[in-house]
Amino acid sequence: MPNAPVPAAAGGMPKFSRSQIMCDAWAIYRQMTRNARPSSAAGRRKWFANALRAAWENAKQAAAEAIKTVSQRAADRVEQIKAQMHALDMRTFRHSITSDRKALVAELASLTGEAA
Repeated sequence: MPNAPVPAAAGGMPKFSRSQIMCDAWAIYRQMTRNARPSSAAGRRKWFANALRAAWENAKQAAAEAIKTVSQRAADRVEQIKAQMHALDMRTFRHSITSDRKALVAELASLTGEAA
């Protein structure tokens, strides 16, 4: 089996700034350990591994969000608005939802191009 090198951006994968991901991971780790610190070195490594995993996930989500088109972003926002309106319907009668609902309906109408 030949030992052929694989290009770094194989398959159109985006390139990530690994130094920025490490900085983000350290920031997440500091935030996680602000109130409680692991007592052992193994615990600290495990917490940092979780922070690094979260930093990579954030970077991948940001890359995926960057390549979305305007229509895809609008479709995602429409789904978010529908979910928020559904959550408003679940509130108790003690809370007034009129102003929130009007704002969501207006934004939904502007995104879909319908008259409110």
